[in-house]
This record gives sequence, structure tokens and C-alpha cells, in this order.
Amino acid sequence: SYERCAMNSDGEIGERAISDVDEMNRDHIVGDNFLHIHEATMLAHAGLNKSDIAYASFESGFYETPYFIVIDREWKSIVVSIRGSLTLEDCVVDVLLDPSPLDALGAKYGFDGTDQYCHGGVLECTNWLHADLMKHKILEKLLLGNAEYSDYTLRIVGHSLGAGIGVILSLMLRNTFPDLRCTCYSPPGGFITWRLAKECSDFVNTFVLDSDLVPRLSINNMERLRDEVLHLLARVKISKYDIAKRIFSLSGEVELGDLDFLLQENEDLLYPQDDIPDSEFLHQLQRFERIQQERRSSRGVSRSINLYPPGRIVHLVKTGQSKNCLHGVAGCISCGLSNAGFEYTPIRKENDDFNEIEISPTLWTDHFPNRVCMEIEKVAKSFGIDT
Repeated sequence: SYERCAMNSDGEIGERAISDVDEMNRDHIVGDNFLHIHEATMLAHAGLNKSDIAYASFESGFYETPYFIVIDREWKSIVVSIRGSLTLEDCVVDVLLDPSPLDALGAKYGFDGTDQYCHGGVLECTNWLHADLMKHKILEKLLLGNAEYSDYTLRIVGHSLGAGIGVILSLMLRNTFPDLRCTCYSPPGGFITWRLAKECSDFVNTFVLDSDLVPRLSINNMERLRDEVLHLLARVKISKYDIAKRIFSLSGEVELGDLDFLLQENEDLLYPQDDIPDSEFLHQLQRFERIQQERRSSRGVSRSINLYPPGRIVHLVKTGQSKNCLHGVAGCISCGLSNAGFEYTPIRKENDDFNEIEISPTLWTDHFPNRVCMEIEKVAKSFGIDT
């Protein structure tokens, strides 16, 4: 399955499979270590044969992004799978949030990038990966002219940072491979401007698991969450100790869907938004807001550009839970971070539906590629789709 390809390029768990990798011509494997651990991981986890790998680059740096090219004979596809964030260098790229213009790139590769922008770090990584593809000409040799796989479809898949790279790479390659498809798993939210985010829906499909933080990450969303938390602190009537004691005393006794109860709790714990009592904290908050407003004004136009997750989005929403002893133990051991026993329903979402960060015990673990892979496979199986 393609999500396993994307997940596999995120992992380094294959030491147990080294024995399965014998001596072969490794000219098409770049950047692996002398034990060939990365290649072993790729073969073992995704269930691939050595003959399925057309090319793999495990080079990793600030812009060098590991990826591999797979020949999928069952689905008659050539698959480019791109790794997501894993190393410290990847994290540095993730925070390069300043939007980069796509006008010149669009003019060069045949798409309309006029007044469009994308995540600056993603664009730099995409330029490196595209240059590497052009240097080796693997896709051309596999798909163009009288190539052996000329009747196959090019598919580009990626997770997280790799998903964003996959979208820009697809835009760059569509003139050469007009039938290509791109599948994104948990892409960054502050990624691309509105018009291209919608227009690429013709060939980009995106999957987001429940409360995943990354598809909601943008400068505006992070600032909005910070401001909401600070305003909430200004409205609190009782001490933090009393709040914690109240929450733990009610744990497990109240259904979260009980709206009347929640409204009463808010009234007991919080002052109304328009009737916050005067305090030193409130004065500090007001000064902070004035400073932040001045900083926003000095950032320039680029920081005011809104960026969105790309393509046609399927959101796997938590809609139920099968309760048994094992699931309860898993939730207890993981302090609520496990998704064991939860049931998810796929729902179509708009690109601007992820405009706020959801506070949830699983907001980070819902981004893990193994969890995304597992839930997509379960949902696909429930619809009778072979993964």
C-alpha cells in the first residue's frame, strides 16, 4: 500500500531484516550505511522485493531528503515515496515558515504560480529532490517513450514534510507526466496558498488523522492558540490547584457531550469575556497584545499570507470506541496517548477547516506514520478496499 511506502521511508527499524539483503549491484542505492540497514527496512516493512526498487537515496541533510522509487506491478504504478521529518535538520526545515513565491517556478514548469506562495523550507527540499531526479533520469527511463513501464502511472506519496515536497514536485512534473497522482499523509498546514491548494485537488489526495497537530500548524494558528490561552488565564476565577482537583474528581463520571454540564462548569470557573476583573496580569496581557500587534505590522506582507493544507482532504474523525479491558490498559499505560479501540470515520473536509489547533491527548501521536497507516488500512478494509 502507498501509505506503507510513505511510512517506510520514515522509519529506521530494519536491522532484523539485514540477513534478507544479499550482495547485489547497489548503484541504484545511494547514501545507505555499510550494513544496508535502510534498504533492509524498506524491503522488510513495505513487503517489497529487491527487484521492486528502481532507485533509493538515503542522503539526509538540511535540504537533502531521503526518497525511493518503487515499481508497483500489482497496481501498474511507479511510486516515488518521500520521507517526512525525522532528523534535527528536518526540524530546522520545518520551521522555515516564511512563504516563498511560486511565480518563477510556475513559469519554468508550466503551472500558474502567479501570486501564489508555499512553505519556504518545503520548496528548498523540493528543488533538491527534483534536481536529483533529473540527474539520474530514473523516471524517464521507466515511463517515457518505449520504456518497459510506459503504460504505468506515476504516483508520488509522502508523509508530513515529505507530503509537502510531493505536492510541489507533482506541480513540477505534471507537464511531463500529465496522469500523475499525489497522495499526502499528514501534510503541513501552513503549506500553500488558497488557489493552488484547491486547484491541485484534481491530482492530490490528502489524509489527516483526527487531532493531528501538523496539518493545523501555521503562524496564525499558533498565535491564535497562544492568545486564547492567555485570555483564558485572565478569566479564571479560582486557583490552578482547585481547577486540577475539580478535573480529576470528575474524571470518568461525566460524558463530554453533556453540553449543559460544560456550560455550567465554564460559568463556575471563568469570568465572562466582557467582564474580566482588573488585575496586574490583565494589564500585562494588554501590553503584550499591543507589542504583538506592532510586531505583526512590521513583519511585512509575506507574514500575512495565509497558507493551507493541499488537495482534496479526507479527515479520519474519531467517532466511536470499542471498550474492552485491553484497550483500557493501553490507554492507562500510555496516559491517554493510545488510539487502541478507537473507531474512525472518513469525512471530506475543506482546506480551511483546519484553521485552529485542537487540544487533545493524541494531537502529536496522531501524526505518527505507523498510526496513520494502521487507521487508513482499517478504514479501507471496512469499505472492502484491498491495501
